[in-house]
Amino acid sequence: MTNGTNKFYVILMDSIYSFCEGESHRLCNKPCQDYAYADSSEGLSMAIVSDGHGGERYFRSDIGSKFIVNIAKEAIRSFVETVTKERQSVFHGEPFTQYTKESATDSQINSISHKMLTWLFSSIISQWNVAVAKHARENDLTEWELSNVDQKYKDEFLDMRNNPEATFEKTYGCTLMAYVQTQTFWFAFHIGDGKLVRMSIVNNKIEFDQPVPWDNRCFLNKTTSICDSNALEEFRYCYQGADSFPIAVFLGSDGLDDSYGDGNQLYNFYANLYKQIAKSGRKEAQNVLKRALPKISKIASKDDMSVACVYDDLNINENFYLVTAYQREILADKMTLLLDENQKLDEKINSFGLEETLNNKERIDLQYAKNDCDKVDKKIKRVKAKLKELENEEYAFNNKNHPPKQSTKTRVKNSRTLAKLKKIKK
Repeated sequence: MTNGTNKFYVILMDSIYSFCEGESHRLCNKPCQDYAYADSSEGLSMAIVSDGHGGERYFRSDIGSKFIVNIAKEAIRSFVETVTKERQSVFHGEPFTQYTKESATDSQINSISHKMLTWLFSSIISQWNVAVAKHARENDLTEWELSNVDQKYKDEFLDMRNNPEATFEKTYGCTLMAYVQTQTFWFAFHIGDGKLVRMSIVNNKIEFDQPVPWDNRCFLNKTTSICDSNALEEFRYCYQGADSFPIAVFLGSDGLDDSYGDGNQLYNFYANLYKQIAKSGRKEAQNVLKRALPKISKIASKDDMSVACVYDDLNINENFYLVTAYQREILADKMTLLLDENQKLDEKINSFGLEETLNNKERIDLQYAKNDCDKVDKKIKRVKAKLKELENEEYAFNNKNHPPKQSTKTRVKNSRTLAKLKKIKK
């Protein structure tokens, strides 16, 4: 396997994931409607996230999201086994390719890759429909549902249970996104909102992007869904054969991008998560993530939170420094803009001249300029503090992985101190 630099190496993947009840759900005793999963074993890595819809009509979306994740992970395993039965997979040698129904070309629609992926999506939808219908018919309304769901939706649900031809997609509606990687190819697919973020090394620098095309129908509280009648057409995806793999891929439900936005702040959150894995290992990083998500929900979006990640574990210590360099560059760019703004405000303030010569309007304008300058100064201090944090973090990480060698004199002194301590204990 090559990584784009003609060097042979084996991809060593690992994964973490976590999901939690949102603050708004906790306060009204509403179940967590997010579900996530990630796994890396036997040459197959995957990360999956589903976000159950929050509207009253979708009052079993917490169950729907769990069903879709569990169905998807088994369908993905079966799919990968099928497409790799031959010596070469259907993705072998394929360049990076993106697909949406709206932008699809005839060659894409007629390709084996598209037909195979459509088969996968169709299988997931079909199995999910069967699973939610079975659950609906076998499980009466719960005490919580009887107390909290609008009567018209309860009546609709009960009427459907009496109709053998009825389906229950809306009751269990949810989104779905997944990333899948083997030793020879990767692919990702998405229906609904949330963000799938790729972290790659390009020209020895970290780059973040979102490889699956966005769906503009996912806006504010509107989203496409696995429960839509045309769900199969709403799937969008991307894939690539060997020679170019991300070093990490992060999937997050919309509770997270509603908290951090869609850009550098979200990418910085994932950069810090990757660095946490490098610093403390997978298990502790997962614990840190588990503790962090409820706190983020409380102070930000108040929504349920899900994160699933797969990452290349081979050079994670070396990549720590590249990620830090990426963060430092973002902060340096921000500092340049702030210093430029600060200079312009200083020039504006100086242009007023002596304050006692100004009329009331000019004095008000001067005060506004001074206030703006103070705000910029505070921002500059915060950026400087963050740059210092990066420096200290990098120093600590370097010392942990490459501790300074002790001189002979220091080792002798330490051994004498230890000997004294042993005598005191005796």
